[in-house]
Amino acid sequence: MAVIKVFSRSYFFQQVRVMLRKLSRVEAGHSEPEEKQRLLEEQFQFVSPLSLDAPKGEVGEVSKLKHQQGWQVEVCTQGLTGALGAMPTAYTEWLIERYYRYGDRAGKAFIDIFNHRLHTLRFLAWQKYHFYASHEFNGVSLLTLPVRALSGVLQSSARMQQEEYAGLFSQSVRSLVCLEQWLQHRFSLPVQIQPFVGRWSALETSDCCQLGNARQTLSQSPAIGAVFWDRQTYFTIQLGPLSQQDARSFLTLGQEYQRFLSHVRDYVGIGLDFGLDLLIENQQSAATRLGSGELGFDICLGPQMAPEFRRVSLPVNLN
Repeated sequence: MAVIKVFSRSYFFQQVRVMLRKLSRVEAGHSEPEEKQRLLEEQFQFVSPLSLDAPKGEVGEVSKLKHQQGWQVEVCTQGLTGALGAMPTAYTEWLIERYYRYGDRAGKAFIDIFNHRLHTLRFLAWQKYHFYASHEFNGVSLLTLPVRALSGVLQSSARMQQEEYAGLFSQSVRSLVCLEQWLQHRFSLPVQIQPFVGRWSALETSDCCQLGNARQTLSQSPAIGAVFWDRQTYFTIQLGPLSQQDARSFLTLGQEYQRFLSHVRDYVGIGLDFGLDLLIENQQSAATRLGSGELGFDICLGPQMAPEFRRVSLPVNLN
């Protein structure tokens, strides 16, 4: 694994982030946030350069430690020593003299204790306010609850609490266009919704004109019969074109039938009703004996199926 490679010489935070991500993949036991925090403290040693030359970027050499496990990362900026260090230049010159003339590494090692702590805190502070890095490190998205609250689905069902679709749920009026897009993304199928289809609905007794009832007069609510044609509260959803294998999952006994209906009901609420139609491709197959197929789905009467697709209307029975 090429961890020693300098991935981002001009950006210290990205260099540490990429190295930390690669190390966490190799170390199988460092998947928890506490283990990753320990990985940052134990596997990295941040030092400042012992030179007054102008650096080529924020990150210098990255090398593997000789006597212990981990990697040494040379950080050229925001440290204590070096050309861009916070301490006066005289301290760097004195450390250079002690290091190269007398072989004294104690002073440099003592300063690097504070350099390591300083750069570790810098990275953790940067990571806290860069949510993608925090999610990679801790596995928890800090934007989940705020996005769900702003989109108005924080108290909704788990199917609606999806921040990637917050733009569809944040509208004050939920449209059928947004419902189409949501279902297409969730089930990876072509979805077409036809509104205001109309259906026969039962007429409530309280809505009929009655003798002695002043609320429903003959001039306002005359009706003949027990049903009426309603276009306002009903729409149909068409799935397809689908192959026979894909359509089988959306039949009344299929594994996706109840899940699909639950998604639609959570979105539209209880004020609207809907129907479900499957547009299935007609595939030529050998003759099928009675009892081995389902009429209208995978078998038909006659020598061949002339139309390219066939429509199967399913009842909406939500458990």
